[in-house]
Amino acid sequence: MANTKETVKDIVFVNHILDNVHGFIGLTALENRIEMLPIFKRLQDISQLGLVKRIFPCALHNRYIHSLGVMHIIDQMALHLKIFSPAERQLLRLAGMLHDLGHYPLSHDLEQVYDIERSVLRKRDTSLKEIFSAEVADSVNKIMQVEAIVEGEDIPVDKIQKPKRKLVVKGPFHHESVTAKVIKSSTCIKKIIIDGIKEGAFDESGRSPSEFSGDEIEDFATRIIYDICALIQGDGDYKYEEVGAFPRYFTAMIQMLHSELDADRIDYLLRDATFSGATYGSFDIGLLLQNLAVRECTIGEERAWIVGVKEKGIGCADQYMVNRYLAYTQVIFHKYTSIIGKMLREVVLWMMNQPGFDFYDQDTVQEIVEQHEITGYYLAFTDSYFFNRLNAINKEVDGCPDDVYYFVEQLKNFRSLNVKSEDVFSGDTCHQKKHIEETDCYKYILELEKKHDFDKVNGLYLFDNKKLTDHVPREIFEKNFKAYNATHKETLSEEELSNGKVPKAELSFDKYSMDRLMDGLAVIPDQEDQPPFLLLDAPRSIMTEMYDMRQLMFRNYQGE
Repeated sequence: MANTKETVKDIVFVNHILDNVHGFIGLTALENRIEMLPIFKRLQDISQLGLVKRIFPCALHNRYIHSLGVMHIIDQMALHLKIFSPAERQLLRLAGMLHDLGHYPLSHDLEQVYDIERSVLRKRDTSLKEIFSAEVADSVNKIMQVEAIVEGEDIPVDKIQKPKRKLVVKGPFHHESVTAKVIKSSTCIKKIIIDGIKEGAFDESGRSPSEFSGDEIEDFATRIIYDICALIQGDGDYKYEEVGAFPRYFTAMIQMLHSELDADRIDYLLRDATFSGATYGSFDIGLLLQNLAVRECTIGEERAWIVGVKEKGIGCADQYMVNRYLAYTQVIFHKYTSIIGKMLREVVLWMMNQPGFDFYDQDTVQEIVEQHEITGYYLAFTDSYFFNRLNAINKEVDGCPDDVYYFVEQLKNFRSLNVKSEDVFSGDTCHQKKHIEETDCYKYILELEKKHDFDKVNGLYLFDNKKLTDHVPREIFEKNFKAYNATHKETLSEEELSNGKVPKAELSFDKYSMDRLMDGLAVIPDQEDQPPFLLLDAPRSIMTEMYDMRQLMFRNYQGE
């Protein structure tokens, strides 16, 4: 690190870290202190892509440098939008820097285990062949139940999908929730923020920091921490006007860390492409940043600042979305990374449920997170923790089942399973369903469900799929939403009404519409009097035709 100073629009950098993706990343005095905390240094031993590095051997990057990259990108976005004060920029930079403090060892590979419902975490008595086959059947059936909605046609009640809100707080074991708990339970982070307030890093009032009382500074620091956690969790229901420190453009801030066009996605796409050697995630970030815009939008009683691209940036946004899709289908869902991730999951599930093996379960993780500055156990909960426990497994002593232990041996020896056959197909919903019905794999899985003769299954079956976007055009969204509200009204009897029971309220179309706009990749029209809309609603975007594109991956694996 170099001890240099540089001033950029009232943000003073006291240190720099060299990054091979973005070059020198500046650190403010406040960020420099946080970077030196053990809780942040822990991220150096958390692989960004988990076990993907076993297939793409150069993908050795970690959550530490990714977090600094997100901090840098979100600040570049703020500078291009030109609406944020230095104090708001500092808040955004902290949210980007701290957003992954709660990541599990090997990132999402292990998180998928801890995020499973408790009822599923019970000790498994079924074979891995049955478990894998059942998961394939469940995943495929969900796609087969999706009906392509055509304008002008009625939607069968059983085909109506319940609308989803993306900007809501995740479950307690999601890494974003764990991150919020880490930050809120950290006296060190709060002290650094208090020192930052005293030094004027968050000065919004025009008053000198020396004019604030100790209680005022303590309250202000708490508000800043809650703002940071709400940004990290993507909490669209956060009452920032009531409890936050910076309510002015908070809805825009959320999108900059939680949307289809956010600093997190931008950094990991560029970083994964750089380190893996696969260029699928690359795109013109300079052009994308130059075309960023923000506009206030009103839908009914809902009001928010929407961040998106200008109309002339639609081509660059298309490139970004397509390359993101390719990065997932070609790297994250590569035929060998998929099976390695599933092998790891089954081994961890066995370790968590094996009495006396002492692998952290969900409750223990919550405890070590809350006490991370007291016991230090959470600091050691890294990739090394997993590999130490993996290498300690003894089949005879620990009573490890044969099928699970085969996975253990493969992971210990840096091996995967062999792909006997695979069927990879891309298409829209209608073509997907037609293709699935014709595959030998799907027919075989259906037969297994009927006969339950899993001992005769030859190998293990996996099914992965990835969509280009989770959103649909507005007319389809609106048609499905109204159909859902119309068919899911709660009718109460006179007795229930007389007893004071209140019918369930219909879902708010305005709220869900705004959530859709904030979560997706928005376009800001050239005409100032026109409201923002999603990229897939833009006539000049290829997303109008490709939004329904999904890649399906049926695979059968066998051991040596």
